[in-house]
Amino acid sequence: AVVAAVRAGTLRVDDELHLAPLAADDEDPEVSTLRSRLDQRIGEVQLPEVILAVDAQVRFSWIMLGREPRSGQELLMVYAGILAHGTSLTAAECARMIPQLSAASIRQAMRWAGDERRLALACQAVLEFMQGHAIAATWGRADLASSDMMSLETSRRVWQARQDPRRQTASIGIYSHVKDRWGIFHAQPIVLNERQAGAAIEGVVRQERVETTQLAVDTHGYTDFAMALARLLGFDLCPRLRELKQRHLFVPRGTKVPEEIAAVCEAGIDTALIEAHWDSLVHLAASVSSGHASAVTALARFGSAARGDPIYDAGVQLSKLLRTAFLADYFVNAGFRRELRRVLNRGEAVNALKRAIYTGRVGPTQARRADEMQAVADALSLLANIVMAWNTHQMQAVLDRWANRRQLVPPELIGRVAPTRLEGINLRGVFRFPLERYAQQILPSQATAKTSAVG
Repeated sequence: AVVAAVRAGTLRVDDELHLAPLAADDEDPEVSTLRSRLDQRIGEVQLPEVILAVDAQVRFSWIMLGREPRSGQELLMVYAGILAHGTSLTAAECARMIPQLSAASIRQAMRWAGDERRLALACQAVLEFMQGHAIAATWGRADLASSDMMSLETSRRVWQARQDPRRQTASIGIYSHVKDRWGIFHAQPIVLNERQAGAAIEGVVRQERVETTQLAVDTHGYTDFAMALARLLGFDLCPRLRELKQRHLFVPRGTKVPEEIAAVCEAGIDTALIEAHWDSLVHLAASVSSGHASAVTALARFGSAARGDPIYDAGVQLSKLLRTAFLADYFVNAGFRRELRRVLNRGEAVNALKRAIYTGRVGPTQARRADEMQAVADALSLLANIVMAWNTHQMQAVLDRWANRRQLVPPELIGRVAPTRLEGINLRGVFRFPLERYAQQILPSQATAKTSAVG
């Protein structure tokens, strides 16, 4: 197929490989009109209303507590713990925004909110609620995802802090996995300026509820050995590689290479080496899959410094074959390239949403231990998922009303309206939680008791 593309002129090969860039998609006026109409129907709202509306559907506060909240005050403490971890606000600042609570009670809520992965479970529940809407099917594939890092500014005194080369500030990385149908399904803190391939694989392996067959990453999320490990774990790593024109294709030794691509194709893969160490590669993948070793640890062990190790060399040989198959698809299939670009752009859009929520810096008291930084990553992902789930629910309600009036909107237009809108959502100010409006769904025992008392 690559040779056919060269002969057709869509791919040019000299000493390097030249692939014409994809043209940028023009903004469709129909999509802009649909987006504006949806914004007008949805209107404006405060963040507390968004949190309560989603909690009324999901009951993520019950997941956080392991039971129904005993009072409205306890429910507010759940929300305050999430907000304090997932924004740049300290406990004292949160107390000023939620006057019903003291700073001491918010600090207490922050301590237990980060335990036992409560935040991650709540985040997963909100994601599943969001994905249950019919509109989600128009956004893309259920088995495609992307992963990328965003940096959060912090103090130089934090042990995980490294210099962000772009911002020139001390920062910590948050590495997130985003579905093609939107929504974050895994997040973890990482150290800046380190290879992200291990974190990319770990996020897919540890999230058992989300089936991922292809994961799009950038160059930082790729290594040769990682591509082989990912395939052995049951999914494909799809990297958007830097310096693509200098990448070569590899085939087994003895394979006849067509003259048209001889300059960029090497027949040097040692399949005998792969066969000889296949069992060791499978054992390594089994250790990562079962949790006995993390993908981060495995790829640190089998990094470029492991050259000469027969298992590493066999993995690299296998990876070069897999990368060749991937690049062949990438070169000749424009639809595949657009699909990967779309899902990577969605990851960037979700990072922009998270930056709007987390506008400050990670305080030293939130980053003393790895589990504290994990709480920040999970709480920020939970808040981002809550915003996207609320937008999704509101969009679905408007589309359903239109459908009842026989005002049908083509799915291809709906699929281009993202649930990351923030225009009508106020994220700052003094928070007033209208608990009474949602008490029947979130606090049913108390609502029933009050009704009985009034009767």
